Amino acid sequence: MTLTGVNARTLVADAYGMDLPNIVGGPAWIDAEQYDVIATFGDVLMAKLATVSPQDRSNQIFVMLRSVMEQRFGLALHHEAREVPVYALVLAKGGAKFGPAPPPTNEAEAYEVGAKYNGHLWTVNREPMTFLAIQLSRFPEVGRNVIDQTGLKGNYRFNFDEPSKTNPDLSVFTALTEQLGLTLKPTKAPVDFIVIDHIERPSAN
Repeated sequence: MTLTGVNARTLVADAYGMDLPNIVGGPAWIDAEQYDVIATFGDVLMAKLATVSPQDRSNQIFVMLRSVMEQRFGLALHHEAREVPVYALVLAKGGAKFGPAPPPTNEAEAYEVGAKYNGHLWTVNREPMTFLAIQLSRFPEVGRNVIDQTGLKGNYRFNFDEPSKTNPDLSVFTALTEQLGLTLKPTKAPVDFIVIDHIERPSAN
């Protein structure tokens, strides 16, 4: 697994499966300094990971990332519930402009990566709407948690081109409706936050 140019706050968010705005506290350097994470797995673990779905595989890998953050960054944290402004991801007028991911027809498709990102384009092969909600919450233009209220169950296949990288005059809110038939509705909701109590720069390799 390779993560390139990520800051410590993003690593915490990934390790705990949280939206980036849900990670609060910590010194300024956890946003400013970037790291490359290169992890290798033994043959036994690789064989085990190869037998589970891409989603379960990602979950298990990021649980292991928690141990890395605790050991290398001295991470200590606690959870805290807060009611805050959020966006609800809902269907726009006319409904979704994409459909469910077809069932895999072979073993390779069953274990393919659920989503890829090339710097501006999300190519999603097989992910739930909660995946899109999390990614939208990380867009600076959105700036708050996004909760899935589309009512769409299961996994879906779609592409989403992030407009800030290709067409700065187009907002992500407009692009979401034009490309996917979805919209973001402002509301309030109780949200689980991770509060960083302690973190330190990692020791050298």
